[in-house]
Amino acid sequence: MLYKYVGHEDTDKVIEYLKYFVESGTIFASQPVSFNDPAEFKIIFNFDANPEIIKDKYFADHRNHSDVDFNKWYDGFDENAKLYMGYSIREIYLTHNGTICLTRDSDNYLMWSHYAHSHTGFCIGFDDSIVNCIDDYAVFGDVNYTNSVPQFNYFAEDLVKFASAMFLHKGLPWAYEKEFRIITDKWGMKKIDKSLIKEIVIGCRAPIQLQDFVCELIGTGIEVSKVSLSHDTYNLKKIPLEKNIYFQGDV
Repeated sequence: MLYKYVGHEDTDKVIEYLKYFVESGTIFASQPVSFNDPAEFKIIFNFDANPEIIKDKYFADHRNHSDVDFNKWYDGFDENAKLYMGYSIREIYLTHNGTICLTRDSDNYLMWSHYAHSHTGFCIGFDDSIVNCIDDYAVFGDVNYTNSVPQFNYFAEDLVKFASAMFLHKGLPWAYEKEFRIITDKWGMKKIDKSLIKEIVIGCRAPIQLQDFVCELIGTGIEVSKVSLSHDTYNLKKIPLEKNIYFQGDV
């Protein structure tokens, strides 16, 4: 299963977001440049390569250019030009591509705190095959957590390797997220198969309005539950929901 945590200070907004999934059959691929981590999507460009490989790459990108054009470009390809090229390539991906951020963990205390507005939102679970629903996905996979920024050789490696290096790596402090990402060619709303929605869990502090809406999904094939604090540990546990039965999950 793959999960997504959702929250907002406005309860009506939270329910609206849930309707995007269960009624409209849509999921949003965020624009990478909007992410709040300043180290997000870092990558080190390597431009070392045999001159013939560099030339082949140049003409693959500039099919109408001549040897004179190449030689002029190559003579000016100094360290500043390399820095600018790396910056420009990364900027294109940050502003054009989309990122769908999911996780394999539905009862992560920190995720509920950080991404479900302090345990007041919801966590929605999808079958793993949701990836196949996204028409313009480029790469997908589990995020690798490391202290070393990934490297990419612009001339010797392909763009799939670049996208994997740039989008599927994060720093070790984020390892608790157990993140799975789907990278799309463009950011924005994406259609999904609603039958792949398998579970909805609301937070231990979820408002009654959200619980009432989620309970309307009982009997539709979607498991619905609410997380509650364990009495003797710091763990969370899921309790199946029933209509018109309410309980406090944070005591």
